[in-house]
Amino acid sequence: MTSTESAFPRWHPLARLALFAVLYAAAVRLGRFFSAEVDQPTSVWLPSGVLLASLLLSPRRHWPALLLAAILLEPPVFLPEHPWRLSNLIVASSNALESLIGALLLRRFAGPQPEPHRVRDLLGLLVLCALLSPALNATLSLTALTFLGESSWDTYGYHWRVFWLGDAMGVLVVTPLLLSWRRGLEGWSRWRVAELVALLVALSVATHLVFGGLPGPTGSVFHPLGYLAFPFIFWAAVRFEARGASAATMLLSLIAIWHTSQGWGPFATLAAVASSHYLAFLQSFLGTASLSGLLLSAALGERRRAQLEVCALNEELRHSLEVLAKTQAELVERERLAALGELSATVAHEVRNPLAVIANCVSALRHLLGGKPNPEESSLLDIVTEEVHRLDELVHGLLDFARPVKPRPRPEPLDLLVEGALSAALRAQRSEERVKVRREVAAGLPLALVDTQLLHVALTNLFTNALQAMPEAGTLTVKLSAEVYAGAGRLQLSISDTGPGMLPEVQARIFEPFFTTRATGTGLGLPIVRRIIESHQGTVQVHSARDQGTTFTLSLPCAAPSRPQLAAG
Repeated sequence: MTSTESAFPRWHPLARLALFAVLYAAAVRLGRFFSAEVDQPTSVWLPSGVLLASLLLSPRRHWPALLLAAILLEPPVFLPEHPWRLSNLIVASSNALESLIGALLLRRFAGPQPEPHRVRDLLGLLVLCALLSPALNATLSLTALTFLGESSWDTYGYHWRVFWLGDAMGVLVVTPLLLSWRRGLEGWSRWRVAELVALLVALSVATHLVFGGLPGPTGSVFHPLGYLAFPFIFWAAVRFEARGASAATMLLSLIAIWHTSQGWGPFATLAAVASSHYLAFLQSFLGTASLSGLLLSAALGERRRAQLEVCALNEELRHSLEVLAKTQAELVERERLAALGELSATVAHEVRNPLAVIANCVSALRHLLGGKPNPEESSLLDIVTEEVHRLDELVHGLLDFARPVKPRPRPEPLDLLVEGALSAALRAQRSEERVKVRREVAAGLPLALVDTQLLHVALTNLFTNALQAMPEAGTLTVKLSAEVYAGAGRLQLSISDTGPGMLPEVQARIFEPFFTTRATGTGLGLPIVRRIIESHQGTVQVHSARDQGTTFTLSLPCAAPSRPQLAAG
């Protein structure tokens, strides 16, 4: 669907044509009412604005039907006594040609969908559709009428000016109104609607007092009250932009023309002084009011939209800077971890051989003492053996942390891997009796794409941490399910304990190397877990609250998505 079809996207073409016919016939009827005499140009020719707006809001394939309807409707509605006279058909055709030329020029200048809230489009509407096209129409129509003997060359200049200004006023008053209000009150609150209604009521009262309270024969020629409408026009432009300015201009024009045609108001007084030229003065007044309001509304609207765009760009820039800062921090952290890994590998390599020597020496001492040392000697040897064992675990942790993680994933049943790691952790911690294990494994799980050895290390560390968080007793809950995320299958594993939980400041640092809250811990278990899971293109998240336990959630890729059904066990 093109942008020109967005005004009435759900309307059938025949329904649009019928609506146009009704609006155009009503505008023609008002045009006759506003005409000083039936055979004289009207002060504001509203059909010119209706036809131009309809062409701009419709796709080009609908233009022939609209133009033909306008040509056939205008003569019988404007002059039902003699509808099909040659002069009427010529004028109707010339009016249609005016709107066609204006629509073509404006679309070429402003694009497929001109908007009255843009200054450039509004200036194009003014120059191309309100100045050039009506001037061509006035020349063609009045020349034809003069040659047909229905107008005089003596009044050609005056009638041409009124004809031209009448069409121009129709474009300035009606076209912005229809273009700006095609979306109705979209995005407006009740208070905004109430304010607009109050504005239009106040404008109606003020315009009625000015144009309906000064009879022609006694009023002042240049009465300053004629400009009382301008504050309301500016109010509408500032608060409601194009929709408010166009509605206020239309209301002002209708009331002013009505009273002036009845011989009331400052321009009717001017007619008594300057013969029949009051139409040109009235048209100039209304044109000035319309242009002032529309240009002010367009300028303010563009400024507001520019401010919104700047705010949006600032927000986008702020978000980009945050992402950049986060990425830079991650890069620095990775570089730090890489340097730490190299240092750890070096230290572990240098410490490993002395530890082996110390362990051999302890074993030799026990042999030299005959295998039955006294209690004091045995206690000292046990301390040395325990410390050697602890240092050996630290060396192995350093080597695991420094070793590059390059998994070789293969399709494996994740539930069996989880069960194996859980059993190993329970045996190592001797927790089979004091910890209750709850398993919730979904049925029909797909295979996981994992490296069994690496994943066993990661899962064993997580289960060991969970069991150590419950030294007396507790419940360990293991949940395994499948999901589809971003079009790919994922397996989700959560490990929950009922331990004391973690403080927020502790939770923020648990994946940092060498950070631990246990006196005998190395602080390398969870960093190793995260490295292994991320090397599998997975994620690990932790949720913990004081006295509410801790839950680690792992997401791993699987061979295919599935729709699991939970089976609690």
